[in-house]
Amino acid sequence: MKSLTQLYDPATFRRQGHSLVDLLADYLKSTPEAVANPHAEPGDMLEGFRTLLKEGTTPDDLFKKVLTDSVHLHSPYYMGHQMNPPAPLVALADLLNGIINGSTAIFEMGRAGAVMERLVIEHTAGLLQLSKGTSGFLTNGGTLANLTALLAARAAKWPSGDAWKDGNGDLRPCVFVNEQAHYCIDRAVRIMGWGEAGVVNIPSDDKFRMRTELLEEAISTARSKGMTPLAIIGSAGTTSTGSFDDLGAIADFAERHGLWFHIDGAHGAPVRLDPEKAHQLNGLERADSMIMDYHKMMMCPGLTTGVFFRNGTDAFRTFHQQADYLLSFDTNEEDWYNMGRRTFECTKNMMSLRVFSLLSCYGSDIFRDYVVRVNTIAANFAADVRANPLFELALDPGCNIVCFRYRPTMPVHSADDLDNLNAMIRAQLVAETNYYLVQTRLRSRIYLRCTFTNPKTEVNHTAGLLQAIQSIGGEITNLRSQFLT
Repeated sequence: MKSLTQLYDPATFRRQGHSLVDLLADYLKSTPEAVANPHAEPGDMLEGFRTLLKEGTTPDDLFKKVLTDSVHLHSPYYMGHQMNPPAPLVALADLLNGIINGSTAIFEMGRAGAVMERLVIEHTAGLLQLSKGTSGFLTNGGTLANLTALLAARAAKWPSGDAWKDGNGDLRPCVFVNEQAHYCIDRAVRIMGWGEAGVVNIPSDDKFRMRTELLEEAISTARSKGMTPLAIIGSAGTTSTGSFDDLGAIADFAERHGLWFHIDGAHGAPVRLDPEKAHQLNGLERADSMIMDYHKMMMCPGLTTGVFFRNGTDAFRTFHQQADYLLSFDTNEEDWYNMGRRTFECTKNMMSLRVFSLLSCYGSDIFRDYVVRVNTIAANFAADVRANPLFELALDPGCNIVCFRYRPTMPVHSADDLDNLNAMIRAQLVAETNYYLVQTRLRSRIYLRCTFTNPKTEVNHTAGLLQAIQSIGGEITNLRSQFLT
């Protein structure tokens, strides 16, 4: 009982909390020179953390170990995956929620969270210039959000009966999507039981955008095979390159054929806040449903994702389960404050506090400033890549994602050799420098990919990256030439 008393002791918490905040503040202060991705082998890390499972480990021991061995998103050298460095205020909001354990499934358990969630959705819909009457909710990540939206599409566009009650039966539903779309779309379709044929991949153009001129032929072919098209999905933007489909053309196609129009805007929807790039989101307001991750370009930690419906009542179509001990279903009134009626989660974290803290304490302009900043970093970096004869730019960036590769003037014997060279550069760069970036495949060829999420990344950091790549690439190429001769 003594340990339990200490565990919940306010004075102990105060001491440990102050110590943690000091540690994190020192971390934030040190990030300008911090390694973005500290190198460590899985086995070594396993043994290191195993030593903490001994009696006498202090919170300081644990927190310092986790901080040291984690990816440092706040380092200006971080240019890796599509995760932004969370604003420190939002971390404090999570600390508050960690104490009260706010759940927003039902109003009586999560009153504050439910109200804030309603306001976050309303405010975000206004910022993105979505249609009046747009409604929605927050959920845990883009994968779950896309699945939820497609379940709503199924409920709205099912030809007859009720798939939620009766299953798919003999119907062979399908959706149309850019071949460059995130794999979670394919996963969602398979979860719904539509199989491999349930996803019709539309080829992309040289900018990795859906070739919308192929849609009419695609729907005719699908119907001739006995498929029943229900929805079409636009990407804003795609995972590998951040490319934006022609949303207006897709909306026109959806309207002509009575399809549900969904937009996967997990990464790129906030680009609508950037006056220079907002045109890429024309048609966003015409979607039946749309998702956006606040943890990619809105300074929140993962997972924080919004699901938006142009017709707010569509959000209530998806789930019809009875749960009398939680919710009353004997009324036609859509009780927006009981999230359990329309979300997957029966117990849902109070993620609304994260976004609401920024909106209420800093205002909506802070989101615009962030999006413009990281897009500008990417545009400037792409210009530097284009101007350097030793590099090849895959395409002009539509947001904060830049794909490029090192292409030496010395002859490369094959495309595979160039792929291997860039893969080796990336591996050595991550292991030996402060930088962290990733690689991707475009048209089966390897490219380096930077996602600029840290607003404190400056020109000296991006110039240093190109210099480091050039230096490593030159060394590898010279060694290879010596070996071959």
